[in-house]
Amino acid sequence: MKNIKIKTYFFALIGLIIFSSGLCLFGEAVIYKYEKKEWFFIGTSSLILINMGIGLMIKNKWGSF
Repeated sequence: MKNIKIKTYFFALIGLIIFSSGLCLFGEAVIYKYEKKEWFFIGTSSLILINMGIGLMIKNKWGSF
């Protein structure tokens, strides 16, 4: 039982880190777009990371501890 809880905490924490990284990349994409640089791939990868992080947090019930 303890190993399952540690695994759940670990994956929820990884999801939180991935979500935060996606938000940082999203900010960079906004800055790139404002400066009229190539922003599409950075923005797309940021949305992928944001969705992946939220999915991991929801799957592992981040708010139910």
